[in-house]
Amino acid sequence: MIGSTEALALAAVPRHLVVVGAGYIGLELGMAWRKLGSEVAVVEAEGRVLPAYDEELTRPVLASLRRLGITLHLSCSAQGIAEGGKGLRVRSSQADEYVLPADRVLVAAGRRPRTQGFALESLGLEMRGRAVKIDEQCRTSMRNVWAIGDLTGEPMLAHRAMAQGEMVAEIVAGRRRRFAPVVIPAVCFTDPEVVVAGMGPSEAAAQGLECQVASFPFSANGRAMSMEATEGFVRVVARKDTHQVLGWQAVGRGVSELSAAFCYALEMGARLEDVAGIIHAHPTLGEAVQEAALRSLGHALHI
Repeated sequence: MIGSTEALALAAVPRHLVVVGAGYIGLELGMAWRKLGSEVAVVEAEGRVLPAYDEELTRPVLASLRRLGITLHLSCSAQGIAEGGKGLRVRSSQADEYVLPADRVLVAAGRRPRTQGFALESLGLEMRGRAVKIDEQCRTSMRNVWAIGDLTGEPMLAHRAMAQGEMVAEIVAGRRRRFAPVVIPAVCFTDPEVVVAGMGPSEAAAQGLECQVASFPFSANGRAMSMEATEGFVRVVARKDTHQVLGWQAVGRGVSELSAAFCYALEMGARLEDVAGIIHAHPTLGEAVQEAALRSLGHALHI
């Protein structure tokens, strides 16, 4: 028997949901609603999903979207609600216009700091674009006024805001602190998940760094095979001369749990040899982190 809470939740599930924006928020929520039973269509102005991530990382997510039956309308833009309110007008890059059926439309196309409506302008705070400008201690241009989180601009991540808030509390209590992390990880909680920490291959190349890049597939990882979740990989980017690790990326089921290990390596300035020499428990997804480092050094164990 379905209880009142469950019945209410099911009643709230729209038959047709259109998501505007194929970034991480749009896809996270679109996948969730699809699994609840909605017919989901995603409209994205760019030519691919998760355009902020490199394409190699997004391929498993794209395959999952197709398996789930989520319809993608790429290189398309939302034009507004159709007459009668029963759909969303969409225009393709070829200027063709059509209507997608929609009981609900979820707009997930970009975010911006919410600085209006709080009389912040009366404080005369210095701004950086739409965001409040802060220094390395989260101080604003007004004495004894701090700002943290999305109000201060990118990256707009909860764990960044929490770390800033903790630091500000300690400063107010008289301790000496500054906010200068080497890396802030970003996780896309799609199915499969995507994690990035530090530099990707293209970012390293843009900075003129000569790097070596290696990936280890979950198809060769015992834990992933036991979970029947072999799609995806872990990738490491390291300097070619010193082997210092510059970045990690991963896509696969449950890879958000690897983000801490990625950050430890980057914050501590680990080299490939450091990661490769650490004994990782078997069978775990974490073994793929070690194996990626080993593969970069030329002697992976399981491929």
